[in-house]
Amino acid sequence: MRSSVWRSLCVGAAACALLSLPVTAQAQNSDNQFTGSWIHYLNATGSPSGPYLPTLITFHADGTMNASSSLMFGSPSVPAAPLRYSPIHAVWEKIGPKSIAVTSLFFAFDPEGRMTGYQRNRIVLQLAGDRDAYTGLLFLDVLPCATGVFSCPNPLDPSASWSSNPNMPPGGYQVTGYRIKVVAYPY
Repeated sequence: MRSSVWRSLCVGAAACALLSLPVTAQAQNSDNQFTGSWIHYLNATGSPSGPYLPTLITFHADGTMNASSSLMFGSPSVPAAPLRYSPIHAVWEKIGPKSIAVTSLFFAFDPEGRMTGYQRNRIVLQLAGDRDAYTGLLFLDVLPCATGVFSCPNPLDPSASWSSNPNMPPGGYQVTGYRIKVVAYPY
């Protein structure tokens, strides 16, 4: 009898210990369908033929995102985008069964490497049925630094004077993304 009481106490203590462990964001949201790495394309002109600018994106289960844009080091082939950019940092949240809203922030630099301001993406993405692709709209905002890096306003201040990027097509940029998958290693 003592062994069955002891066994019950041990099982109860183990169950309490397991229930008190922290649960990761992934486990808390089993519908966390966007997490992972993606190749993201921005349609630069709104024309069906593009051109499409690629970006590598990783959505993390904790609601953050990091990205590396193909324009990070400038692009002479895109005269409307003579700037260079820092890596992109973002937060995202679920807004529907297969959709998320993303807000990202990054630095913009002139061709000589001087910081000219902040840029912000506001994005809504809708996951495709196979969950390996998405489509959406991206709105690009600009917050200039008046006279260089030391004059930059706080980008999180609600009174900051953000304005729409003048090169943005009416209604925003169309974006698409495709999940990066493991490619089998040839044995």
